[in-house]
Amino acid sequence: MWPVEQPNGKTKFVMDYKDPYTGRKKYVAVTMNKNTKQTENQASTILKDKVKEKLKDSPVTENIKFIDLLEDWWKFYKKGIKQSSISSLNSSVKKLRLLFDKETIISNITTKYIQKRLINFDTTHGSKERMKSMLNLMFDYAVDNNLLQINPSRNVKLPRKIITIKEYESVTKKYLEREELELLIGELRQTKKTYRIALLAEFMSLNGCRIGEAIAIKKENYNKKEKTVDIHGTLDKTVGYRLGSKTTPKTIASYRTVSLSKREIEILDEFIELNEYTKMTNSKYQDMNFIFVSKNGIPLANNSFNLAIQKANSRLNNPINKNLSSHIFRHSLISYLSEKGIPLEAIKARVGHSDGSKTTEKIYTHVTKSMKQDITKLLDEIDNKHSRKVK
Repeated sequence: MWPVEQPNGKTKFVMDYKDPYTGRKKYVAVTMNKNTKQTENQASTILKDKVKEKLKDSPVTENIKFIDLLEDWWKFYKKGIKQSSISSLNSSVKKLRLLFDKETIISNITTKYIQKRLINFDTTHGSKERMKSMLNLMFDYAVDNNLLQINPSRNVKLPRKIITIKEYESVTKKYLEREELELLIGELRQTKKTYRIALLAEFMSLNGCRIGEAIAIKKENYNKKEKTVDIHGTLDKTVGYRLGSKTTPKTIASYRTVSLSKREIEILDEFIELNEYTKMTNSKYQDMNFIFVSKNGIPLANNSFNLAIQKANSRLNNPINKNLSSHIFRHSLISYLSEKGIPLEAIKARVGHSDGSKTTEKIYTHVTKSMKQDITKLLDEIDNKHSRKVK
């Protein structure tokens, strides 16, 4: 920085810097009323800020910190996803902030270094996989913006998760056998308070939709004549169920039109009739045009639904020893269709699972209780025929 005296008695302070795009020298300047040590220091601070502002979008990467890249990418990425997705990914972003030292420079990060940090990071295997996926997106963003030449995260390998016997057995806890399903829904039907819950649970066990998709079904999505229902979105409840609105589905595969069974049609018709009656008798009814709603017209809440089925289960003579939530009805359909020999791709199409989904495949490949019994019967028949031939 150097001073240039002006004809009016003021002093212009000038600072040069190198343009990272052209390599040429450029200048910034500021004029002060006088030339003293104090004004010189003030000018220096002002000019350094000006240079920093000029270089903020510079492709130079030597001093870009991982934490700064993460925050910049996350700010950009959030603009293209739903609020519900932001909420679910926030915990992974928090973990990524702790993955490296705050002073770590992105140009110094290697594949081996990322791999080592991820393997030793204290979290679950599934969480590490999500963190790796987000690192891929973040470093792709850096490459796209000429901040890096290559993505160091792309070739990171995590050890395979060792499946324990306990985890293998837990697959059976993800769905209900038909007799368990009938018992639970039957118990929900016993009281007026949970009757609507019973209808929704039964519908999901036949349709395979997620609860967010079910409570987002509007009357215009129900095509009784064609015997179909359009599953074209999910309920965004981040602002509360009372103000909830229909938003885009979880994945492209989730956008689908599903054929309805006779019982599904009966359930939809009964719910619509219930809503019409309640609308006339309840002055607090809020008509949001959704089908699966409470007595006040508000979409049935997932937490209340889960609590209701858990309490109903506790009232059974022999409570079902499984983690009961809304998803178990969806999984029960996958199990039932698998048992009946429906092709995996057809099941995925109905429930709206993408090709990369592992949940459907885990249930599909797991042999259900009734299938085991069928196999045993078949083997017994073969054994009996063989015994007769020997005689």
